[in-house]
Amino acid sequence: MRMRAVWRTALWLGLLILVAMLLVACTPSPEMNVVTYLLEDRLGTAGPDADERPTGSLTGSVLYQGEPVEGAAVVVAERWGEPHTAFTDADGRYRIEGIPPGQYVPAAVAVDFQEAVPQDRFGLPHLVTIASGETTEAPDIELTPYQTAPLPNPLAEAVSLTELGSYTSTAPFPAGSASQVQNFSFEIDGVVNDSLRVYLPIDAEPGATYPMLFVVYPGPTENWEDISVALSAPGYAVVALAPAGVRGLDIDGHALDARIAFNLALDGALGPGISDAPAVVMGGSFSSPIVRRFLLDESDKVAGWITLGGISDGFRLARDFYSGEITVPEMHNLAIPSLGLPNLYPLPFLHYSTIYTAGELVPTFVIHTMADEVTRVEQAQELVAALQTAGIPVEVDYYDDVSHYLQIGEYMTEASKEMYYAVLDFVQRYTSTQ
Repeated sequence: MRMRAVWRTALWLGLLILVAMLLVACTPSPEMNVVTYLLEDRLGTAGPDADERPTGSLTGSVLYQGEPVEGAAVVVAERWGEPHTAFTDADGRYRIEGIPPGQYVPAAVAVDFQEAVPQDRFGLPHLVTIASGETTEAPDIELTPYQTAPLPNPLAEAVSLTELGSYTSTAPFPAGSASQVQNFSFEIDGVVNDSLRVYLPIDAEPGATYPMLFVVYPGPTENWEDISVALSAPGYAVVALAPAGVRGLDIDGHALDARIAFNLALDGALGPGISDAPAVVMGGSFSSPIVRRFLLDESDKVAGWITLGGISDGFRLARDFYSGEITVPEMHNLAIPSLGLPNLYPLPFLHYSTIYTAGELVPTFVIHTMADEVTRVEQAQELVAALQTAGIPVEVDYYDDVSHYLQIGEYMTEASKEMYYAVLDFVQRYTSTQ
C-alpha cells in the first residue's frame, strides 16, 4: 500500500513538472492555470510558506521610445501574489528591495501607457532571477501609449441593439419606489450581452431627461433590481449592465461591453429619457476593476465614480486568497487560480490593479465594509491613499457591517440605509454640477 502511495505521489509530481514546463514555454490558458493549481493543492504545496533565505534586489529602467518614463509603477510579485513595488525616478530607474530568491517577470505601467513586461528576442516575457543578497539588473521595460479603440458607427446598428421588452418594477425601500424598465441586448465580436436594462422613474414625463447613473453589477442585473429601482425612483436614469458570463475574467472584454452600453445611452439609442451630460458610474466587487478599465476610455464623459467593496490590487487579492484570508463565493473559487502564477504572468493581475495608475481616475467615492470577507478593506485603504497622492478628489465611507454589497429589502441593515443615501448624495452632487 505504501509503495502504491509513493507511485501515486510520483505521478502527481510528474504531471506537475510537465505542466510547469508548459507554463514556461508559453502563456498558459485559464484551464491550464487551474489544473496547475489543483495539482499543487492536492500535493499540499499551494499557498505561501515561510522563506527564511536572505532577500535580493531588482533594478532596471522603464522607457518609451528610448526615453525614461518617470513615475511608472514597477511590480514584482511572489508566486502566491505578494507584490513588491517601486516607482521610477526622473531617469526612468527603479529599485525594488526585499524580494525572496526565485524567478520573476517584472511588470510596469504608467498613466497614459499600456501595461508591459520585459521581452526576450522571441517576444516572450523575460524571466529575471533574484539571488539572496544580490542585486539583479532587469532588461529594460518598453512602454507603449494607451490608445482608445474606436467603437463601431453607427453603434446601435453595428452591435445589433434589440429591445427585449418593458415592464414596471417596484422596490421595498424607500417606500413607494417604482420604475419603468426596458431590457436590451447587443452583440460585439460574437458575444451577446442581454443584461442591459434602463430604469426611469415611474412618473417620468414624456420629453423629460434624467441624469444618468451607469452601474456595472458584479452579477446578473435582475439580482440587483431592487437597488436599480431604488436609485432610479428619486429622479435618475439608471443604466445597468452585468458582465457576460462567456467572457470569464476577460476584463478588457467586459470593459468594451460597458463602453458600448454607456455610449448607446448617451446616443439616445436606449430611449429619450437619459441625459447626455457627464454621468456618475458605479461598480462593486469584481465589477469595480471593470469600471476602472472602462474609465481609461470614457473618463471625459464621467463626472465621478463609486467603487463599493471593489478590487484595487489584483496581486494582494491573490495573496489574500492563497493565504486563506478571504472567503471567495464557491462559484468563483477557481477564478484567481485561472489567472496564473503572479510571479510569471503578472499582466492579468496588473489589469485588476487600480492603485498603480490612480492619477487616471475621476472624483471617486470609496465604500467598503470593515468586516469584508470577500475583498479585504485594505484594498479600499490603499486605493484612497493612491488617489490622495495623485490629487484626485476622494470621499470615503468605511462602514461596520458584514455585507459585501449594497443591500435593500430583506437583508437591509441600518448601514445599508446610510450607504444608500450616501450614494444618492454623491450622485446628486456630481450630476447637478454638469
